[in-house]
Amino acid sequence: MKVAIIGPGRVGTLLAVAAARAGMRVVAIAGGAETAREHLRSIVAGVRSYAEVASATQGAELVLLCVPDGAIADVAKALARDGAVGEGHRVVHVAGSLGLEPLRQVALTGAGVAACHPAMTVPTGATDPDLLVGVAWGVTATGSNLGWAQELVTDLGGDPFPIPEDARVLYHAGLAVGSNAVGAAVATARRLLMAARIDRPDRFLAPLIERSVANVLDQGAQALTGPVIRGDVGTVATHLEVIDRDVPELSAAYRALAEATLAPVRVTMDPTILAELDRLLSQTER
Repeated sequence: MKVAIIGPGRVGTLLAVAAARAGMRVVAIAGGAETAREHLRSIVAGVRSYAEVASATQGAELVLLCVPDGAIADVAKALARDGAVGEGHRVVHVAGSLGLEPLRQVALTGAGVAACHPAMTVPTGATDPDLLVGVAWGVTATGSNLGWAQELVTDLGGDPFPIPEDARVLYHAGLAVGSNAVGAAVATARRLLMAARIDRPDRFLAPLIERSVANVLDQGAQALTGPVIRGDVGTVATHLEVIDRDVPELSAAYRALAEATLAPVRVTMDPTILAELDRLLSQTER
């Protein structure tokens, strides 16, 4: 299969490498900065570079739209308007929160369309296709398009999971919280330990975080532990007193994370203790 990549960013570059390893022929890269296109050409043989996206689809069978989410609909409309796609083409975008609607004009040309999103964060400069091996992908497609879309994900080393069109936003919100919110919690914990003059916070946090996440993935909210879950008002109050005094810039983050921890167990907690925790967590730092 001949592939055109529209958008030579982190995801586009990694997918180009993964597609080449899967035996596909990446024939074109378009959009983005010229330096980014040239970088991709330097690591994937036989790729031609185009500034205009419509020029890249000639001779391609699969078109991967790896542009920013807000640009997908405009790029898709331009491809349809310029006659750059049609029957014989398969057009896929990789945005998590978007379904098939941004590709509606493309679908009207007779091209197959799908939304295929890898549930994996891709760091800057990533070129190792093993990063996508075993990763779950959220796939939204209809009719016969679902079959080839799932096969595409499998060829790239991933595991496809159908996501209904009307569930894409919640699906992506869950992943965003799982990635960025967890990362923010770890960053806050790291800063607190550094404030405690611990030079290697990773030695304390890495095993604790790994086990905590594994437990919650297995057992859900009932695996949560710590002073908030125990209703230990005194410890939470002490935490807040010292944080407000020594590292007040972390106070809001501690309170927000504690409130998120409290939310799933509110209905099971003693009302008096719950009221005390709510009072503490609603206060702003002094």
